[in-house]
Amino acid sequence: MYEQRTSEQQHYAFSRDEYHLDIYTTEKEEYIGFLSYWDFDAYIYIEHFAIDAGKRGTGYGKELLADFLHSCGKTVVLEIDPVVDEISARRLRFYQSLGFVRSSRKHIHPPYRRGYEGHSLEVVSYPNVLSQAEYDQFKEDLSV
Repeated sequence: MYEQRTSEQQHYAFSRDEYHLDIYTTEKEEYIGFLSYWDFDAYIYIEHFAIDAGKRGTGYGKELLADFLHSCGKTVVLEIDPVVDEISARRLRFYQSLGFVRSSRKHIHPPYRRGYEGHSLEVVSYPNVLSQAEYDQFKEDLSV
């Protein structure tokens, strides 16, 4: 729940020029997944990247994200759950295989809903680790 926006917050995101939602389908119009991201001046923040459960392990995720990285021409930032088990370790390896690098900074993502605490996530970025100034800008932009 704390990781989900309210309807009002989602409407606000869609009203912003920086916010984008890309839906991916096969040539036969079968749903593959989606990518939601914020395109800021200096970088792109991927908020959500999801592949349909039935299409995972087929290479779609890697192909779609690699194409996105090569076409955007900017630093790309995303957050992942802390690595505490095989699933989270596999997720980190997936992003690292695409050229993302893991930050050593402690990071707390602000809650989307009032009454909830922020939660610990890890920051990974492409193609380099964020400088302190870049990270500070990212943290400021998260409060949008």
